[in-house]
Amino acid sequence: RDAAAAFIAPLLLKRRDRPAIKLESVSEDGQRVMRMAIVNRDKPFLVDSVAAAIGAQGLDIHRILHPVLSAKRDADGHLLALEGEGAVRESIIYVEIERADARIRRALVGEIEDVLADVRLAVSDWGKMQDAMRADAELPSATTAEGSALLRWLLDRHFTLLGHELRDREGRASGGLGLARSAGLPLLAPDTIDSAFAWFDAGNTGPLILKSNRIATVHRRVPLDLMVVPVLQGGKAVSLSIHAGLWTSAALAAPAHAIPVLRVRLADLQAKLGFDPGGHNGKALEHALTALPHDVVVAFDEHGLEHVALTAMSLADRPRPKLVQVRSPLGRHLFAFVWLPRDDVSTVRRIAIGDMLAEAAGGPVLNWSIALEEGGVALLRYAVD
Repeated sequence: RDAAAAFIAPLLLKRRDRPAIKLESVSEDGQRVMRMAIVNRDKPFLVDSVAAAIGAQGLDIHRILHPVLSAKRDADGHLLALEGEGAVRESIIYVEIERADARIRRALVGEIEDVLADVRLAVSDWGKMQDAMRADAELPSATTAEGSALLRWLLDRHFTLLGHELRDREGRASGGLGLARSAGLPLLAPDTIDSAFAWFDAGNTGPLILKSNRIATVHRRVPLDLMVVPVLQGGKAVSLSIHAGLWTSAALAAPAHAIPVLRVRLADLQAKLGFDPGGHNGKALEHALTALPHDVVVAFDEHGLEHVALTAMSLADRPRPKLVQVRSPLGRHLFAFVWLPRDDVSTVRRIAIGDMLAEAAGGPVLNWSIALEEGGVALLRYAVD
C-alpha cells in the first residue's frame, strides 16, 4: 500500500484539467510486472472502460484499486486539500498488470488516453442524447406504437446511451453527440446507410435495430447497439437519426413479456403455434426468449425468431450440440447460436467454431459471448461481419 501510494502521489499533487497517467515496470515478489496510475475527475464508466482497454491489449490484470477523493486545487492544478468548499471528486485508479514490452506499453497509454476522452464525451453529452431519443420516441409517423414504446423503455435505465448523430442520403453527418464526436469507425458504414434508407423506403417503420461494426470503448468492449429512426419529410426519409449505446444488464435480464416489440413477437409466435400463454409450451417459449440475448433477437424477423426459440425449447428436454444462424435485418451481420454440452466447451473449440463461421460468412468474427444454460448446456453466441 505504501508503494502504491508513493507511486500515485506525484500525479495527485499536481494535475491540470486532463487525466494524469503514469505507467512503469516494477519487481514484485521476484517477478516483473507493470503498474499504472490514473488520476481524473470522477465520472461513470472509468474503471470498467480502463479495464476493458487493458484486456483489449491481451494483458491480465493482477490488482485494481479505485479510491475516490474530494480534491481542492489552485489555478495551476496544485493540490491544496482533500476536502472543503470547492473540492471536486476525483477518481484514482491503480492497476497492476502483467509485464509487456515497450511497444505494448506505448500502445496501452495511447489507448487509455483515447478511452478517457471517449468517456468524457459520452458523459458530457448524455442529457442531449436522452433528449434526442425521447424526441424520436414521440414521432408516430416514424415509429410504430411498439417501436416508440421500446425507445421509451430503453430510456428508463435499460440502455446506456453513448452516441447519436444524423446522416442524410449523401452520408453527411450532423449533430454528433458522444462517441459520434470521437475519431474511429462511423456508427454506420456508408453501404449500410444506403441499405437503411432502402429499408425505410420500402415502407418499414422505425426503429431499425442493428449492430454497429464499431466496438464500444466505453463501459463494455462489444459492438455498439443502434436504434435507427427515419426523419421524414413529405412522407419520405430525408435523414437517419442514429442512437448508439449498449443494453444494460437489467434490460438483458428482463422477461420477454416486459420488453416492447419482443412481447408482441412472443404473443404472435404463441398464437401461430397454438400455445396457451399460461400452459406448459407457452411458458417454455417465453422462458426460451427470456434466456436468449434480447439485444439480438429483438431485431429478428418472424422466421428467424421462431427458428432460434424453438431450437432453444427443444434442447431443454434433450441437450445436444446445435447450430442456428440468423442474418441481421439488412443482411450486414450473421448471428450464430451454438449450443454445446458444458463439458465440451473449451477455448480451442470456441476459436475453431469462430474460425469456421468466419470462413463460411466471408468476414471476421466481431464479437462472441457465452451464457450457461440449464441442464448442463452452454450457449455460445457469435456476431460475424
